[in-house]
Amino acid sequence: MIEIFKAIPAGGTVFNSLTVFIGSLLGLFIGKFIPQRLQETIFNCLGLFTMYVGINMTLGTKHSIAVLLALVTGTVTGDMLGLETKLNSLGDTLKAKLHTSNARFTQGFVTATLLFCVGSMAIIGAFNDGIRHDPELLMTKGIMDGISSMLLAGSLGTGVIFSIIPMFIYQGALTFLAVWAEPFITADMYANISGLGGLMILGIGLNLLKVTKLKLGDMLPALVYVIFFTMIL
Repeated sequence: MIEIFKAIPAGGTVFNSLTVFIGSLLGLFIGKFIPQRLQETIFNCLGLFTMYVGINMTLGTKHSIAVLLALVTGTVTGDMLGLETKLNSLGDTLKAKLHTSNARFTQGFVTATLLFCVGSMAIIGAFNDGIRHDPELLMTKGIMDGISSMLLAGSLGTGVIFSIIPMFIYQGALTFLAVWAEPFITADMYANISGLGGLMILGIGLNLLKVTKLKLGDMLPALVYVIFFTMIL
């Protein structure tokens, strides 16, 4: 199946969109019958698997010092810019601008959009797809998003399906941006970007398991800094 989506431009994003669509439809029909206890168990499984993906990605790091410096300076920059706070307030802004008579529709759309788009897995996956023509990480994310969308749609309704639109635009744009930037990114740069992304994905897993409450949004500038520090070192 991976080979099929390798042949499609932004194939990982296409697969991701399909899984969310199918998962949302299933959720509308059967999600409401899944008890809360079982939903928490499923999210714990997603958290563990996310940690596994993150650890695997970190093993390819070429320059640990560059990754460490990027993570620290990027997080400080993100904190000063208030990125995490701004990302959290995005939900309130969307609710105001997309206000409908169906409150559950808006809530479902906003919740799903933030869950599927705001995260390093989407960014690193899109870069993998664009630079290496490898959609596997986005396909892994797609399966996880499909399961999550089923649970969300079961409780929040049809708004979850419409989260596909911003997700497709966002991840697709990042993929084509990566294709354009490919000539300027060396093998070591990419390895360190991927390793740093793995640390962030590991953080997502810890947050899903409710072990930590890491402000991963504040860490996003590190993905730019790691290129700079790799060039220096």
